[in-house]
Amino acid sequence: MGLPTDQQHSQDKAYPIEPISPGNDLSSLNDTTLWELFKKGHEGSFKHIYDTYYDDLLNYGFLFCKDKELIKDSIQDLFIDLRKSGQNLSSTDHIKYYLFKSLKWKLGYLINKLRRFTFKSFTQSFQLDFVASHETILINNQLDYEIRTLLAQEINQLPKRQKEAIYYFYFEGFSYQELTGIMKLASVKASRNLIYKAIISLKSSERLRSKRSLRKLF
Repeated sequence: MGLPTDQQHSQDKAYPIEPISPGNDLSSLNDTTLWELFKKGHEGSFKHIYDTYYDDLLNYGFLFCKDKELIKDSIQDLFIDLRKSGQNLSSTDHIKYYLFKSLKWKLGYLINKLRRFTFKSFTQSFQLDFVASHETILINNQLDYEIRTLLAQEINQLPKRQKEAIYYFYFEGFSYQELTGIMKLASVKASRNLIYKAIISLKSSERLRSKRSLRKLF
C-alpha cells in the first residue's frame, strides 16, 4: 500500500518538510521525538511511521471486521487526517497506541454508517474480536506449543471485554492508562479490575492449574 498523498489538501497549504541531518537514523529516535518531528512537518518521519505501523494497523483492523478494503481505506484516511492536523495533534510517547486508538474509532464510525447504527450502539457493541492462537501467546517465549495452545483456548473462553483487555495489556503491552483510553473505561481502576477478573478466571481453570509452568505466569 502506497503512502497516502496530500492531494486532498488545498493547493495553498503545502505540507512542510523539516530537514534532518543525513546521519540521523529515524529508527533510533524514541516515540516522543519522532512524533514531534512528524508534527513539525518532517516528511521522512511521516513515511517512517507509516511504514513501521501499516501492517500492525492492518492486522489490528481485522480484529474488528473482515472487510480488507474498508480497513485499508480507514488506514489511508487516518494518515491523511494526521498529515492535515500537523502541529494541532496532541503529543504522545507511544505512537502505536495513538494509531490503534485512532483507527479503532475511525473504523467504528465507518461501520456505523454502513450498518446505520447510532454512535451509542457502536460504543456498546463494537468490541475487538480477538482470537488467541499459539502463535500469539508471546507472554513467555519459553512456553511450549502445547501450553501456548491451551492458554490460547482458555483466553478465548473469556467474556469479550476481558479478552479485549488481555489482548491490549499482555499482547500489545499497553499500560492501564492506555487501556482506559482505548476501551473508553471510566478509570484506571476499572482497567485494573477488568484485568484482575480475567486473570482470576484464567487461574480458576482446572486445565491451566494442572500445568506447573503456568502457575506463576499471571
